Amino acid sequence: MQSVCHYGIRHTDLMDTSRLRQQLIRVGGEIARQIQVLAGRPPMIRGNVYRLRRRCGKSGCRCTRGELHESWVLLTREAGARRMRAVPRGQADRWRELAENYRRFRRARRELARLHREAMRLAGLLEEGRAIAPVPEGGSTGGDHAGS
Repeated sequence: MQSVCHYGIRHTDLMDTSRLRQQLIRVGGEIARQIQVLAGRPPMIRGNVYRLRRRCGKSGCRCTRGELHESWVLLTREAGARRMRAVPRGQADRWRELAENYRRFRRARRELARLHREAMRLAGLLEEGRAIAPVPEGGSTGGDHAGS
């Protein structure tokens, strides 16, 4: 199969750049969606909320029979160190929601970085596909010509 050539650009190259442009536009839409997540206003709390079950150590307590004490905690980092903070009574559901908002924000941030790298890769491929070699003075545009 022979490619049609016009000004040094093969028809198959044009199809490739068209596909690349479509991919870049799709990535741009995904970037916009991630930015919407990042620009949202839901409050968040850094860390994860867990239910702790433990023994207290008192000899006559129910926990010695296997009925462990339960409490909710927030596991977070402060000044580079892991810290555990007690979740106020009755607030576990709310704090879990706040922690999920934080995880959603972090996922969107990671995805935005990945999409940015992909957009830059596609832009580089588009640049390569669209760049035309300069025509030497007195020379032809090159490529396939009828009768050559």
